[in-house]
Amino acid sequence: MAIIKKSNFAFKGRLGLNTASIVHGVNILKGLPAGVRNPRTSAQMDNRERFKTLAQLAAAFIGASNIGLKNKAKQYGPLVTICDAFMKANQGAVSVMGGEAEVDYGSLKCALGNLPQAGFGNASFAEPQRVTVTYSTSADMPGSDAQDKVYMFIYQPDTKQGILSAPSLRTTGSADVRVPGSWTGLTVHVYGFAIGDGRENQGKISDSSYIGTGVIG
Repeated sequence: MAIIKKSNFAFKGRLGLNTASIVHGVNILKGLPAGVRNPRTSAQMDNRERFKTLAQLAAAFIGASNIGLKNKAKQYGPLVTICDAFMKANQGAVSVMGGEAEVDYGSLKCALGNLPQAGFGNASFAEPQRVTVTYSTSADMPGSDAQDKVYMFIYQPDTKQGILSAPSLRTTGSADVRVPGSWTGLTVHVYGFAIGDGRENQGKISDSSYIGTGVIG
């Protein structure tokens, strides 16, 4: 693999017997394999299904991961994308048996870091097309700040779509997220995390919390 650090041009895709991509602004040139092995054992097929499921989740969670996993992606390595970071962080949340993938939604992480969490309560689905979540106003916790931003992420597995809320202040104590009307009657999973925005914790990220699941009214 060759990494082009300086060039007058950038390119992606196949180039002769090589393939090129751009990651974090760096051109990467790889030689194509001489031959392609395609084993189709049950274990290999299960592994492919697991990878496919993780990739679909990474795409759906990208709105939250772009914020919550950006620091973790840098820790993994300079050429690790946000989607790669999500898949690495959530390998243990997806299992496959006999070609059927099972997702442990309670274990999924869309944010990782050491900022104090917000202390989320239960999610409410009482109002049509809305998800409301309360959380503790924990600005007095060491490492937190009143200006910290709290985010909610709502994931709908049937449509493989997710919605990131607008940020709320840590001191507000609640967040309200509107979801599409097409989600009415469908099950969703709710996550929350915080981003530091004070003088001492600017840019720090909390671990995400699994808040719960419910049906959209």
